[in-house]
Amino acid sequence: MSNELMTFNSILRCPSCDRTLEEVFVNPAGEMIGCDACAEGLGLAGENVSLEEWYAPELVAEALRQYALLDARAGKPEVTVSQRPRLHYWEVIAGGQRYFLKRFQDWYPTEAIRYIHSILRCLAEERLPAPRYVLNTVGVSFTEAADSRWALYHALDGASVDERDWMWGRPKVAETLALVHRALETFSPEGEAFAPWDAWTEETVDRVVESWSTQVNLHPDLLGYIQKRLATRYFGELYPALPKQVVHGDFILANVLWRGTGANASVSGVLDFERAHRDTVLFDFAWGLGDRRPPLLRATVAAYTRVRPLSALEREALPEALLLGALMAIDMQLMYFQNIREVARLGQDLHLMARDLEALRKAVALKG
Repeated sequence: MSNELMTFNSILRCPSCDRTLEEVFVNPAGEMIGCDACAEGLGLAGENVSLEEWYAPELVAEALRQYALLDARAGKPEVTVSQRPRLHYWEVIAGGQRYFLKRFQDWYPTEAIRYIHSILRCLAEERLPAPRYVLNTVGVSFTEAADSRWALYHALDGASVDERDWMWGRPKVAETLALVHRALETFSPEGEAFAPWDAWTEETVDRVVESWSTQVNLHPDLLGYIQKRLATRYFGELYPALPKQVVHGDFILANVLWRGTGANASVSGVLDFERAHRDTVLFDFAWGLGDRRPPLLRATVAAYTRVRPLSALEREALPEALLLGALMAIDMQLMYFQNIREVARLGQDLHLMARDLEALRKAVALKG
């Protein structure tokens, strides 16, 4: 790889204020926010990293030497309206092909990498739009360089969408999720899932809600009702009987790529299987796809069931699964991103969801 190919990108500017950056403020997921002043104004948690750490040319060069690439060029993807580059990802161009290079966090276990790569291999065999990893020069799906583990993937075409387009596109993306679930229904991955991102339990809910203390402005009666509902109805009666399988684990707006716009838009890729684990398929609905509005939830479920029918029991449990997903979302924004504004919005959604629980159940119930 030549020196030209590993030089820094053009001058880096803050996406919000257009200030030239000498450091990059990233959120806990490594996503670029911009300058620390804009991050502070938005009330977002994270840290500053140097431009050398952001681009990491020497580390990237060492990792790419483990792959048989011709005339490789690497750098950060451009900032777009719907997507921002991340600390641990680089775009690579080689031999007329686009790739993405990922550096795994040091705390992410090797067995978990084997787990998600076996899932990706299964989905590739089913011709589903998931990333395909590139084998290194010794035929392994990830490599070790600079005291870290890295993986190279063929880039998928498409772009993520904003909240509005995601809302109206949910029925379409539900069909893709159903295809993923159907492909993984009886699949047993190699390696082991990353335990901290495993299925939530009744004990997890109690521990998480207790940790919120006074940081979440939700009425104690509301949280008490939800905890009791989950303990008795969901975990006590429904969840034990629900079928379990491998699920995506982070099926959200940022991890779905689209091609085209409006009514002609179609899903072109599903990304980031790092949180994959064994659970009920309702987890993926609850975490990113479900909706508290009965008409939209009905349309989303109808689209999903055209590919993979939901059982009567799964339909009965879906409203409580949505409550659980809302708690998980609040906890993520509070404890991980420390985004108090988003916590407030999600808290209002949780209140309305609890109020309309039976309307949601009617919306997804089997007819006739």
